[in-house]
Amino acid sequence: MSGRDMDALVERATARLDLLDGALSALHAVRAEAVSDDGRVRVEVDGNGSPTGLWLSDSLQDLDAAVLARAVTHTAHLAAAAAAEERNRITSELFDTFETR
Repeated sequence: MSGRDMDALVERATARLDLLDGALSALHAVRAEAVSDDGRVRVEVDGNGSPTGLWLSDSLQDLDAAVLARAVTHTAHLAAAAAAEERNRITSELFDTFETR
């Protein structure tokens, strides 16, 4: 292998490493948020779908606990689905980039 070939190989490997690093950074930064239909519950999740924030409207104070639990759970599920969609977009983009190279 010539010096030029080796340089090209190192350049391609470095470019792929940069792509992977960028994708990992993007995956780590994923956040998603959802708001209930009535706007009284808002949930934020990280890229793994784990809740990082929960905001409840003051108007919920008289709501039955079971109804509130369903609203929070449903809204958290919507936020987690949005985070998963973003993770899928990032990984698909990465895979597409590797396939074309």
